[in-house]
Amino acid sequence: MKRILSIMLALMLLIAMVPSTAFAASSKKVYVSSTGSGTLNLRAGPGYAYDVLGYVKHNNKVKTYETSGDWIKVKLGKKTGWIKTMYVDGTTKALGNGYKAITAATSVYAKADKASAIAGTITTADTVKVYYTENDMASVHVTDSNLSGWIPISVIGGTVKLTADNPPSSSSSVYRTTASTLNLRSGAGTDYAVIGKVKRGTGCTILESKGNWRRVKTFNGAIGWVSANYLTKQATAKVTARALNVRKGAGTNSAILGSLKKGTKVTVQYTSGNWAFVSAKKLTGYVSLNYLKF
Repeated sequence: MKRILSIMLALMLLIAMVPSTAFAASSKKVYVSSTGSGTLNLRAGPGYAYDVLGYVKHNNKVKTYETSGDWIKVKLGKKTGWIKTMYVDGTTKALGNGYKAITAATSVYAKADKASAIAGTITTADTVKVYYTENDMASVHVTDSNLSGWIPISVIGGTVKLTADNPPSSSSSVYRTTASTLNLRSGAGTDYAVIGKVKRGTGCTILESKGNWRRVKTFNGAIGWVSANYLTKQATAKVTARALNVRKGAGTNSAILGSLKKGTKVTVQYTSGNWAFVSAKKLTGYVSLNYLKF
């Protein structure tokens, strides 16, 4: 009997020495997606193997209680359960605002699982819009192509701010070629015929993506496939008009912010219709593409 009591006392002392992960309940907001339509499973325990008790939606306010690994116990209404901590600590909040940079090349997966089929690849030349997060993966749409899928959250960088507001959804980012001479091919691969060549610094927009290849259109009208390894964001151009108005928006009805002289070099970041968003000296705004030479 004394031996049993001694063992019990030792166990109680051991438990008392282990730091608790419980803390006073506090109210926090859940961030799931940038669209406001994302949901999370509320589970009976700290893991995906536990039963689903209900759902937590984007922007729901929950009471938080204790953590276990990377899971946190929360209460929503009358239901209490567990979700991943990253959805309430701000990690996913940062993904929900605007267009995001890519910090490292990665495969784009069909599902939130690196074992799933690969839908394509993206590089640091791309930007993405984040829609949902699941586990350590994010559902994204590549800004300059029709490619959508899942990528690791770890490669998603900060918000890309091309203007005070996010670029319009109809905009196309501008790229320039980095190889001294780059082959334009008839298809996405080196097995396809060379249909043209472009020099280093040629400005273009992306029409389509397939794996590590991009179908581009240059500003002098050439169209073909090139390796994404030889594209980088932003191109340079020269003003051809005697005085080119720089406007607040993409249209002649927008306010004039200033003007640029003929021959001025500008950095072109993206296009919207027949307008280009440029920066030069202390001016940033829209100019007509008709008066730029790439």
